[in-house]
Amino acid sequence: MSTPTDTGNTLDSFMEMLNNKDGMLRQSARKSLVAMGAPAVLPLAQALQQSKSDQVRWEAAKALGAMGDVRAIPALIAALGDRDSDVVWLAAVGLKTFGKAAWPALLLALIDEGTESVVLRKGAHHVFHDQKESGYEDLLAALMEALEQKALPEAASMVAHEILERMRANA
Repeated sequence: MSTPTDTGNTLDSFMEMLNNKDGMLRQSARKSLVAMGAPAVLPLAQALQQSKSDQVRWEAAKALGAMGDVRAIPALIAALGDRDSDVVWLAAVGLKTFGKAAWPALLLALIDEGTESVVLRKGAHHVFHDQKESGYEDLLAALMEALEQKALPEAASMVAHEILERMRANA
């Protein structure tokens, strides 16, 4: 029987293994953290946001996307601005798995930062690509168009606001 201390020690060990140069060991640690579930979400989110190592952030983004815990959404959204394009891609893939649950926070990020962050707009484009939701088809199409590189950056913020308004009205 494992105790909370054992779980904490195991969690710490797996988190340390994400720094290992051996890719197979990192993969094993990531899979163990995903299997661990809820206790690993916050340490992984912290690693995604704070680690100086691209490989640790990559592993953390991949793990958080696989876990499906909504507490990971803010860290994954923040990672859409990561300096490593692979981390950005994995954060977008992870957010896409949450579907509509990720929309409010991502839409707010687009409203707040979307005019200044090309990387955020590209990540949001990937997240919203191919998402289908009854009652939102028109706005999702408009958002995809607004997130295209040729569109004015302000357009995405305006459509994001409209989607949030519709979500509030439909709640």
